Amino acid sequence: MVVEDEPLEALDYCDRLRELGAEIAGPFCSVAEALEFMRSDTVDVALLDHALADSNSDGLQTALTGRGIPFVVLTGYPRVLGRRKGNQLVLSKPVSPELLCRTVEAAAKSTQAAPR
Repeated sequence: MVVEDEPLEALDYCDRLRELGAEIAGPFCSVAEALEFMRSDTVDVALLDHALADSNSDGLQTALTGRGIPFVVLTGYPRVLGRRKGNQLVLSKPVSPELLCRTVEAAAKSTQAAPR
């Protein structure tokens, strides 16, 4: 699942992840849209911008954590982003395509190894 409110960035992230063979849900531009999607569909891993159109992604991060779904947070403001856990995955924008793909792939693999 890709949650990013900047259309060009969202499409770029989706394209990069599709190149890895990922099935993409989204992109969604708000927390509300992403939460609505999660009510009826399964998500394996999420890529989230921290600052979204309707709020920051903290509520979405809480929902994902509660469901055991790994996520990667993107932000242009990493110093002000409070991490939930020391091992939370946070990438600073702009992010290289290689780092983006490696990090999302690692997050996806971590969920495959852990039973839900």
